[in-house]
Amino acid sequence: MNHAAIFVMLICVLLTAGCSFLDWGSSPTQPTSLPLSSPTPESKLSTIELSAMALQLSDLPDGYSIKERSDVSYAEISPMARDEGWKKGYFVSFYRMNVKNYDITGITQQISSYPPNRMTLIFDEVKNNLNTRADASISVTELPFPKTGDRTIALRSVDANDQYGIITYTVIFTKKDVLEQIEMRGTTTDYEVLKDSAQKAASKIQ
Repeated sequence: MNHAAIFVMLICVLLTAGCSFLDWGSSPTQPTSLPLSSPTPESKLSTIELSAMALQLSDLPDGYSIKERSDVSYAEISPMARDEGWKKGYFVSFYRMNVKNYDITGITQQISSYPPNRMTLIFDEVKNNLNTRADASISVTELPFPKTGDRTIALRSVDANDQYGIITYTVIFTKKDVLEQIEMRGTTTDYEVLKDSAQKAASKIQ
């Protein structure tokens, strides 16, 4: 084979290889971008019975006993609660007593369900009602409290004329369509127990 023929063959090989190398075929299909799904908004309605949200003895320090557990009837609620669309309620109370030391402490929990769009109004009304306890002898003071649920406030009430030195701590909070009021009252009170009880109560709302 002469040099000219070899040269022609090399050109053909190179051109063929070049064509093959440059032939990328059809443009790669761009991956279809899927629309981002919006996160499902959290439901504002609770899904369990109010009785299942109630504190249990195991949620409290040793020494407490159950005094009462009960559904709340429509006849028992205030006109204000009815006006705000009260749907149902539940009540539980506990007590701890030391007869020797004339010492008694009670914890009560009131759980109420309202339409979600009324929660801010009912919270403000309950808070205002608690503040109206204050008079010439009773002082009502707002206290710092860990954020519980959607809205929270805690108050301490002291009656200067009470001969037994009884102090009342009250926390109210809302979560979803539920409003709770937890109160500790007695001759021996522990604000930290109230904080812990409120956090446990809020975690039960589902």
